[in-house]
Amino acid sequence: MRITTFLLFFCTFCSFAGTAHSQSSKVTIKKSNVSLLEVLNEIENQTNYLFIYSNDVDVTRPVSLNADRKSVASVLSALFKKDDVHYVLEGTHIVLTKRKVADDSRSIQETAQAEPVKGVVLDRNGEPIIGASVAVKGGTVGTITDLDGKFSLEVPQKTILIISYIGYKTQEIVVGKERKITVRLEEDSQALDEVIVVGYGTSTKRALIASVSTVDAKQMEDIPVANMTQGLAGRSRGLIVVGNGGGVNKIQNISIRGGATPLVVIDGVIRDYNDFVTMSPEDVENLSILKDASATAVYGSRATNGILQITTKQGASGKPQIEYNFNQSYSQPAIWADKLNSWERAEYANIARENDGLEALYQPDAIQKMKDGTDLLNYGNTDWRKLVLKDWAPQTKHSIRMIGGTEANKYYVSLGHIDQKSLFRNSNVNYMKRTNFRLSQTSFITSIGLRTTATLDGYMQKVVNPYTSTASGYYHIFSHIQNKNPLTPGVNKNGLPYNTSDNPVAETASDGGYQLERKNAINGNLALEWNLPWVKGLKARANGNYRYYHETHKNWRKDPATYDWESEIPQYANTPKLDYSTKVEKTWNLQYFLEYSNTFKKHSVTALGGYECTYSSGEFYSAGRENYIFPIDQLWIGPSGTQINSGNEWESGRAGWIAQLKYNYDNRYFWEAALRYDGSDNFPKNRRWGTFFSTSLGWVVSDEAFMESLREKHIIDLLKLRGSYGQVGLDNWGNSSNPYYLGRFEYLNSYNLNNKAWVVNGKYVPGFSEGAIPSPDITWFTTHQWNLGFDFGSLNNRLYGGLDYFYYQTSGFLYAPDPLKVGYTAPLGMNLPRVSTDGELRRAGFEFQLGWKDNIGKVKYDVSANFTTYNTMWNRQPAEATTALLNPYTRSTQEYGYYGSMYTSQGYYKDANDVYNSPKFPGSYNLTAGDIKYKDVNGDGQINESDYLRLGKSSSPRGNYGINLKADYKGWSFSVLFQGATPFDMYAGDALRMSSGQAAGGMSVIYDFQKDFWTKDNPNAKFPRLMSSAGLNGGNNYKYSDFWLINGAYFRLKDFKIGYDFKHSLLRSVTWLSRANVAITGQNIFTISEVTKYGLDPENSSMENYGYPNERAFAISINLGF
Repeated sequence: MRITTFLLFFCTFCSFAGTAHSQSSKVTIKKSNVSLLEVLNEIENQTNYLFIYSNDVDVTRPVSLNADRKSVASVLSALFKKDDVHYVLEGTHIVLTKRKVADDSRSIQETAQAEPVKGVVLDRNGEPIIGASVAVKGGTVGTITDLDGKFSLEVPQKTILIISYIGYKTQEIVVGKERKITVRLEEDSQALDEVIVVGYGTSTKRALIASVSTVDAKQMEDIPVANMTQGLAGRSRGLIVVGNGGGVNKIQNISIRGGATPLVVIDGVIRDYNDFVTMSPEDVENLSILKDASATAVYGSRATNGILQITTKQGASGKPQIEYNFNQSYSQPAIWADKLNSWERAEYANIARENDGLEALYQPDAIQKMKDGTDLLNYGNTDWRKLVLKDWAPQTKHSIRMIGGTEANKYYVSLGHIDQKSLFRNSNVNYMKRTNFRLSQTSFITSIGLRTTATLDGYMQKVVNPYTSTASGYYHIFSHIQNKNPLTPGVNKNGLPYNTSDNPVAETASDGGYQLERKNAINGNLALEWNLPWVKGLKARANGNYRYYHETHKNWRKDPATYDWESEIPQYANTPKLDYSTKVEKTWNLQYFLEYSNTFKKHSVTALGGYECTYSSGEFYSAGRENYIFPIDQLWIGPSGTQINSGNEWESGRAGWIAQLKYNYDNRYFWEAALRYDGSDNFPKNRRWGTFFSTSLGWVVSDEAFMESLREKHIIDLLKLRGSYGQVGLDNWGNSSNPYYLGRFEYLNSYNLNNKAWVVNGKYVPGFSEGAIPSPDITWFTTHQWNLGFDFGSLNNRLYGGLDYFYYQTSGFLYAPDPLKVGYTAPLGMNLPRVSTDGELRRAGFEFQLGWKDNIGKVKYDVSANFTTYNTMWNRQPAEATTALLNPYTRSTQEYGYYGSMYTSQGYYKDANDVYNSPKFPGSYNLTAGDIKYKDVNGDGQINESDYLRLGKSSSPRGNYGINLKADYKGWSFSVLFQGATPFDMYAGDALRMSSGQAAGGMSVIYDFQKDFWTKDNPNAKFPRLMSSAGLNGGNNYKYSDFWLINGAYFRLKDFKIGYDFKHSLLRSVTWLSRANVAITGQNIFTISEVTKYGLDPENSSMENYGYPNERAFAISINLGF
């Protein structure tokens, strides 16, 4: 009913302005002793009117009405005949205001002498404010502004007009002789104080003393992303996003302040990480990053690494609004290294052999055939990239949403679909399709103060990848594209895949195998909130959530047909193999809360208590068969003698009691405390429960009396100090490959079935053996978290920002002791049980944001920068061997910020004397000038692993930043995001050094940048001399050393967008259209980094140039509103 945001009003007004309405609309309403709100809703349902009213209009009072086909005007007159409510019909809107009876006589008399006055209401940028209220002070006359911000009234001189709009300061204007008025409203910073969801409650920015930042999800709606992780880099301080190469639906790595994968909370419920990844950005209302203990402690054992808290869009009162988004994008590799052609590689191969005293492999006539293309079978020049990959990979996204309802019932419905193809020319072997849906219904029963919200959401996703005996993923296929000898043809003379090993043309052929992955999830939620009538400010909440998830994998490993040079007879390298697996997970979550909130003069108190429990169960089954005779991808077709079956089931549970207390005095001094008593079935009963807490303080210094002069001069508009400390639990660490990972039920005796077996009287008799020794004393990890920070605003809040320092210390690591350390001999061949140790890991750093928002004329802009840096270090590491701990040059405990332990390079050998007088590796008998020289660290006269040192910088960036610019001007919108990282090291030896391959009969130069190798004329080259084999001299030039470390720091134009809303001008008169925005967007436009000249992307996990490359994408986006 009541419109509270500009967007809702704008869409509603534009969508229905063209429909004919009049005061003669007829309604039939027969109600007795119902609320005024119910009658107003009924009028809205029977007509196209929309009511707008202020807080002082009591819509809960009982009324009775008996109207049979009566006009709306007569019904309203009857409703308010004996009331102090005045109504004004303005187009499709009916404005209800409180009448001041004492001034009625004056108003009537003045109205008789009224003259027309026209005006326009603008914001500080000169943009019209649509739907602003213009009312006569103390009278009954009023209106609202139209699409151009204009209004018209008939009032006498000296009338006082009150102009108001949500989020702006109310102004009073005295009407004089001038009958044209221009009003500029100023933003009301207090009214615009954003509400942020934190934990199980909400807070305003002013009252927020936890370390929380937000991401504007709207900025992600138009950019060409396939999932939520691809659009977050650089958008918020503390949020670290690192790319992981390209490919369909590639999921990027997200951490908060350098921790592990964060917890995901959607609409107050802990959800699976994939539910976040697959969300449509259009469904996200708010994304908050919860970082310190004061914000995360209430979520208990899984919140140590921070929280991604998502609030989804909900319904709104008003007529139905329909929004449609279309996004079509095309992507290409963002960074490629230029490759040499076949004759160039042959010439360098000859040089390599000459350096080693060998004959040339390729004679001049052979090299000429490569250039002429006269012998494609033996001396071709195959461009493997061009043969296998296309120039652009398409992606198409559609989404449609409908929002509407009344004040008593609101709904939100959305449906989205994405179709993403890869760069492979045969797009049928590699693609992703996903459909999302979301339905939400919120109902209010005002008579008893009850609100119910029912939500249903889910997705269906299908991903297909090629799968052959030589290629089971991107890594293999792209390694063959990059490394395959250009002398070898990819197709035979008839254009069919040529019969050669590791042929990427065949690996991506339609008749090859595939990996088919399907993921389907559905989630249902019912939330109840009841404002208890017996105590003011007391309400009860209950929330029930159920999630069903089904995942299947079908891996059909089938080699495609290949052909000899002149043949059309297919050949197959291996017989097919089929693996099939399915997994089902079911998760229930229940929450019960009682919350009290009230204000006593300058004291505000909020107290919350509750209980939450989660139960999950699942099952997994797999089956497979090999050596298929017939190439039919069904399990039952395969030979039964090769079948393999396995499966398992599981269940887990968590529960927690929650308490939270908030207090503030005069909105200046804040204190909060939270407590969670958490239980996990990962531990034995006597150690299953843990208590975790947080406390925090905040002080708005700028509101003190001694700051008044600085506030008045806008030198300091806001200065808030805050600090927090807390202990957050963790019931596991990493995954099964981590030495500190805790397996299920390690506190119980376990047995391995079929681990021991015998043959008795010719029959197989299965048996069992005892498992690991149980660990009855294992319990929680604990992370102590400290946070200190401040937020500020200056120069009328145009300059804004904040800074945080954080320190995390995790203890309680579980580890099986080294038997040698404790003098233990393993009985029966079993290791010691896992126990709690004194292991301690710390992580510390700081983050800041600095921004400026203002306008130049009618151009409104906002530019901001954020930066996060951190370091991680083991204070005590249980898993590190004693010998390593004793070596200060190689140990990892008490050390941080290095790449690894390796050899120290000292340039190249200059001449034979330098070789003779320098320490060498054993087996390095034929070193010469141009080979890499290494440092003898321990001075024993030879080079071996005793000469390792900790060298280089961290392998992942410890500093990440983003620079955001947004601007708007008369319907135009522009945004750009730069993102990058401070120096870190990449070990690029496998990409930089000359690779071993088929061309050149040994070592080969593949890329153009590798031509910078050592010669007498080029002694300062990037690379050592060419060699015919990597194994010469004990592999001297290929040792693990700092020679191959390169700085991965980068600066990237991550996203840009330029758009225009044609509703602002060309389509202004189209009343059924509320928005018509067209935008051109791009992602990963350019990257400045030392590594790019070597064809490497600083965010690609493959250091050999073998992975699917990160992609540069361009898109057109169309957004329509009806």
